[in-house]
Amino acid sequence: HVDCELLSLASYRDVSQMWLRAGDLFSEDVNDGLAQAESNLTTFFSGKDFGEDILGAVSPQIQLIVSRQEFAEDAPKPAIKLPAFALALRLKDAETMRPELRRTFQNLIGFLNVIGAMNGQPQLDLDMDKEGDKQLIAAAYLPEKDADTARFPINFNFSPSIGFVQDRVVVSSTKSLASDLLNLIGGDTSKATPPTNTDVRADLAGVSQILEDNRGQLVAQNMLSEGHTKEEAEMEIDTLLDILKTAQTASLRLTNQDGELRLAVELTFAPHDSSASQ
Repeated sequence: HVDCELLSLASYRDVSQMWLRAGDLFSEDVNDGLAQAESNLTTFFSGKDFGEDILGAVSPQIQLIVSRQEFAEDAPKPAIKLPAFALALRLKDAETMRPELRRTFQNLIGFLNVIGAMNGQPQLDLDMDKEGDKQLIAAAYLPEKDADTARFPINFNFSPSIGFVQDRVVVSSTKSLASDLLNLIGGDTSKATPPTNTDVRADLAGVSQILEDNRGQLVAQNMLSEGHTKEEAEMEIDTLLDILKTAQTASLRLTNQDGELRLAVELTFAPHDSSASQ
């Protein structure tokens, strides 16, 4: 687990086959959107087929991690604070795919800088760290001189990153989360476990803390949308936060044992309430 983890979703899915068979799985509108996305992705991946060459190079084990961000005292602080998120994947042929994904990430950052410059957005600056087999490439937004460090735009929630260690690749919205995951993966010497169909764990107390971080924005939005006074809006938002704080964690696990699917769901409440599970 990483610090301040809000959500962890581990799944065993052959995303390559899902992408290639999208015509049988999704509606016509969704397939039209996927066709457009594939055209753009093929350009980014230097003409390689996204479904077969890129997704086909990824093993079925997929993990999504979401965590609360903590900003350093002297770091730019966005007015709206969003959680960090990352995708951890296992590569079938890491030696071949590492340079391919690295180049693609660098091309993407360059593209974002061109688009951002056209729209007056801050620019991303690339940095690279390497230690043994571990490599981390991260981009960070450059703040303007004399800017108010407590009122930066929403862009400053992100420091897009890609990292590699062993046969794993981590794609993250922040450098900090990517680094934490690479350290965890690099230090994991446990034996492989049988694949789980789906495993979801959520820290509901952490979700309420994210909302608490943005309490001022929620109060202002409530005043605008509901026409409440500041006192009424604060009371409504605080009531919502109090309700959320009564729950601590939730988990869902779907496993395949001897050809039989088994589902387990558990919900844990704060100490002053009783714990409940299903």
